[in-house]
Amino acid sequence: MNLVDHKERDAKKVERMFSRIASRYDLLNHVLSLGLDIKWRKEVARETGRINCRKILDVCTGTGDMAMELCRFWKGNVSIEGIDFSHELIGIGKKKVKKANLSNRITFREGDAERLPYKDEQFDAITITFGLRNIHNRLRALKEFHRVTKPEGCFVCLEFSRPTNTFFAKTYPLYLTKLVPLVSKMLGSDPAAYQYLGNTIQDFPLPENLAGLIESAGWKDVSYKKLANGIVAIHRARK
Repeated sequence: MNLVDHKERDAKKVERMFSRIASRYDLLNHVLSLGLDIKWRKEVARETGRINCRKILDVCTGTGDMAMELCRFWKGNVSIEGIDFSHELIGIGKKKVKKANLSNRITFREGDAERLPYKDEQFDAITITFGLRNIHNRLRALKEFHRVTKPEGCFVCLEFSRPTNTFFAKTYPLYLTKLVPLVSKMLGSDPAAYQYLGNTIQDFPLPENLAGLIESAGWKDVSYKKLANGIVAIHRARK
């Protein structure tokens, strides 16, 4: 089993890993979250509605599910760019967007979250869903998000956290390290990739610690709320 080091998070190795699982990526997201990932993305989209958006950047966009949800929420009245380092995931995203007749509102670009290929103050909002865990230098990336955001623009991050329910908190590591890789294998994906993803969830900063990291990148009015008994948390901030 070719397991990527979840602490090192080498960008090239992580990119190759996501490329390997691209064909089953959407299916497993829905199955392993019991379909809740769809609801969570809707919540992220609603958070962007706190300000008047015209241009949104979705970082670590993957196959574009978040970008498409943003487009639905804003009823096509925004321009959305999705950026990701995986050519294979973006390729799937482009097909989905074309099928949904959203190609005139959503564009994709391959790129590095730590070195965004944009000029300063380009976007009204930055979103990232389940991607910050996989970035090697998270502080650098958060500073980049801040740089390309317009004054008074917003940042919304959806990430996995730790369950607040005592029983579930005890069994959750077993779910991540044993059941998730097993299900991924049964559905024709790479269990090593999902072992890595489980490790990143367990090793990720708690919401209060992540809030501090976001603030240290220059963001203000940082807050968060937990969803699904703490399984995930949405962080929001303003420039």
